[in-house]
Amino acid sequence: MTFTRVVAATGGIAVAVAAVTISPLAAQADPNTSATPIVRATSSYIDMPESYPFQPALEITPDLPTDASLSRGLTPYDEIAPQLTEWMAESDLISAQVVGKSGLGRDIHLVTITAPETAEQTAQQDAWRDEVKNDAAAAADDAELAAGYKVPLWFNSNIHGNEWEGTDSSLNYIDDLLSDDSTETAELLAGHRIYFTLSTNPDGRALGQRAVAAGFDPNRDMITGATAESAIIRDLASILQPTNFIDIHGYTNVLQVEPCGPPHGENYEYDLFLPYAYDAALDIEAAVAAADIEGNTYLAADGSVTTTNTGQIRIPYRDIRAGWDDWPPIFAPQYVAFQGAITNTVELPLGRVNDNVPEGTRRGVVNTAVGEVVIDSTVQYVVENGDALLENQIEIFRRGDAGEPLQTIPADVDPASVPEPNQWAEIWDETDVYRAEFPRAYVIPMGEGQRSDTDASTLVDQLLVNDIEVQRTTADLTVDGVTYASGSYFVDMHQPLRGLANVLLADGTDISDRVPDMYDISAWSLSLLWGADVAALGSTTDPAIAVTSTPIVDTPVDATLPAAGEYLELELRGVAEFQAVNEMLFDGIPVSQFDDGTVMIGPDDASRASAANVVAEYGVTFTVGDGSRLDSEENVGLASLTVGYSGPASGAQDERVTLEKLGFRSPVLVTAASITSGATDLSQIDVLFVGGSLVFDPATQGAGIAAVNDYLAAGKGVVGRAGAGATFANTFSLLAATTVNGTSGSNGIVNIETPDDALLSTFAQDTAFVSPATWFTTLGADVTVEQSYAESDPFVSGHWSDSVGQSRASSAGQAAAVSSIAPSGSRTFLFGTTPTYRTHPVGAFSDVAEALLWAGPEGAAVAAPVVVEPEPEPEPSPGVPAPGDPAPGDPSPEAPPVDGGVGSVDDESGPASDSAGDASGPLAVTGVDEAGLAGLATLAALLLAAGFAAMAVARRRGRRNTGGVEVTEG
Repeated sequence: MTFTRVVAATGGIAVAVAAVTISPLAAQADPNTSATPIVRATSSYIDMPESYPFQPALEITPDLPTDASLSRGLTPYDEIAPQLTEWMAESDLISAQVVGKSGLGRDIHLVTITAPETAEQTAQQDAWRDEVKNDAAAAADDAELAAGYKVPLWFNSNIHGNEWEGTDSSLNYIDDLLSDDSTETAELLAGHRIYFTLSTNPDGRALGQRAVAAGFDPNRDMITGATAESAIIRDLASILQPTNFIDIHGYTNVLQVEPCGPPHGENYEYDLFLPYAYDAALDIEAAVAAADIEGNTYLAADGSVTTTNTGQIRIPYRDIRAGWDDWPPIFAPQYVAFQGAITNTVELPLGRVNDNVPEGTRRGVVNTAVGEVVIDSTVQYVVENGDALLENQIEIFRRGDAGEPLQTIPADVDPASVPEPNQWAEIWDETDVYRAEFPRAYVIPMGEGQRSDTDASTLVDQLLVNDIEVQRTTADLTVDGVTYASGSYFVDMHQPLRGLANVLLADGTDISDRVPDMYDISAWSLSLLWGADVAALGSTTDPAIAVTSTPIVDTPVDATLPAAGEYLELELRGVAEFQAVNEMLFDGIPVSQFDDGTVMIGPDDASRASAANVVAEYGVTFTVGDGSRLDSEENVGLASLTVGYSGPASGAQDERVTLEKLGFRSPVLVTAASITSGATDLSQIDVLFVGGSLVFDPATQGAGIAAVNDYLAAGKGVVGRAGAGATFANTFSLLAATTVNGTSGSNGIVNIETPDDALLSTFAQDTAFVSPATWFTTLGADVTVEQSYAESDPFVSGHWSDSVGQSRASSAGQAAAVSSIAPSGSRTFLFGTTPTYRTHPVGAFSDVAEALLWAGPEGAAVAAPVVVEPEPEPEPSPGVPAPGDPAPGDPSPEAPPVDGGVGSVDDESGPASDSAGDASGPLAVTGVDEAGLAGLATLAALLLAAGFAAMAVARRRGRRNTGGVEVTEG
């Protein structure tokens, strides 16, 4: 039976089982059905209008008196839809639509302001938009496009929930625009579409928190897609394709408008981006100074903030030359820029105040007024420079499609030598020069040469939802002597979004020696962190690679379920396989694990039905076994685990969502307080995942300490992360180790080495993410090193400042993961890496799952096949010949020759040798010939090898001699 899983690049995830279509997977974990998808599919709500205006009925939500925006005197979320509804009833210039749902189910609205369009006109605009990206060379010469294309610009607000005023600034600007019947406004809307996402994080707006309801910062999530809110921006970026994008935030004491200072993202066409981004920021500065808004702040000459109108705001490129960068693509403006847009983050000036409504309202009024000036100034800038911005966008896409190298801007460039606007050139120096080298293509192998086919497919899914062009080979591909099997994935880097493709797939760069510190993360490679092997081929100027392939929009995984009545085996190569195992365990199916990274289920109908389910849901591939391994090899039954987890003080969403994505059902948040109070019953927890501090005060939390001791005495295990995990392990005498951290603020991708007999060795990955790196020293005698930082070149990419004893070099060869087993049988595994960081290092999820299953209790094992022994021959009665024996008096049959050797009856050279068949010799006494002796020797060798194999399994699954006590599972 064959199943095909399809993850759509657009319109959600469709899963097909034979001819039966299953509904799209839920965006959030369902404790009763399946794991949370790794890749968040394109929002199914986005359905762009066929004509304008588009004015559907919007859902009106009840008033929420506790909406936190009210404390600033601002618009609560529940008033947005009524206001849009009122405007749509009065004007044909406004359209509104729901483009997605927040984590708590609130509508996220996209508002479009433009002159009315017929269906034919909208179709023409769509065709021109596609031409700009997908046939840029033609678009550059298309006079009709240049004259008729409505240049799009986009304002995004409230992505951080408690940075409210961008929403109100947008509403005020829309109100002004709709009430303005001037010729100037008519011309503006005839030549442009102005898009507004009014509140991208409505849950955070109402709750008064920066993060979405699930706890993630959506403006750190643009390439991971952990949140529905950030994924909507991701999806709209490729659909709206703006020439200018403004993301309105707060608060920095004085209005701040990017572009940023170095380090600059090395995959941008910076010679096209920076001149207009900086010029637009200068234009906003002039407009805000001219508005002279009462209560606004300005930048003084010494860098301080003043209420005196100095005519200056803060522009990081000019005023913050380090520490406010556009290096990572995780922020909305840095992400949208890859769509050929000029982008700026705007930080409104006046910050939050607590329990002071009058002052909060005053600040809200000032910020709203400043934000409206920013929007109006930006719109006017696009009107005046729209032709140039569109030409720039086309050129960015054209360069990508042509595969031209990135332009190099030399340090200290002469302003007179570059086109206007050229104010930026007065500042540019050697600290600004960052430039990537693009390969000719990337290949993601399938089959031989691929660590995990399922992880590879997941990676490709992530490329597709980011609008990256991917092909699948239909014949073997050989490049530089390496052959990639048919069915591999091929990413030709001659494509419009080659900058985005490369920022996702490249290893990244170690910038530690170039920059004193970083604002946020410094490395994010899908190639190194998502579990699949990826190869970069050639250089961008190389000729096209001869590849037989077809473009794809999804990743079909043809997984075959073997015939009924067979034992089924599954190699735990990737995240999908662990999701499948957890699904089967949750179904109550016995699952046994072997030392080689394989699990087995039985041939019964229930096991087969569960296997069919996970094949369809996760695209995993079972192979057939006869079950004999269950008798001949050590194995252990796995258990469906209830995981208790702790997280950092900022929130444990990384741990929770990682567990949900792995398919661990209903993980339980634990704290020292909840354990002490009894709100958390540790007897109901199978394994603890200590991702953040779990420290007890002996003076007040003795009951919690006792509960933990009871938990550990029962033989239950712990998986921990970095210092928090080590502190817990040391406190409860589980594992003796000292932790050393890399320099504060350091983060990036590291090279990892895994011993051959380590728990994670079978399908080990050789890279990991750290933030910062932690390593373990002064290890106890019973502590096993499971992974180490590489002896040479441990750091691949990111930023890691040197510090005595905490540098990149200091980590080389040090233990990056350790384990131990206590006399009680309680197992402990500690990671020094950061495998759950913002749920981005997807490949490391497999390591987390393997460690949890190892540390958890033993479950039901798969029953071995029953071997039916043949009935023994009956013993003959005395004096009665056995069947086949000669009757008394019959001649003896001729003895058969023994290998034609000396002494056989056919040997004509002489009498039989004493060494073969002499009744007085030892062979006659034992009844065993030489071949039999060889067999015994072989058997002895096999038994000896089996002993070593058992030792290896014991090493992996936990049967170790600990302090003279033989520790077994269970």
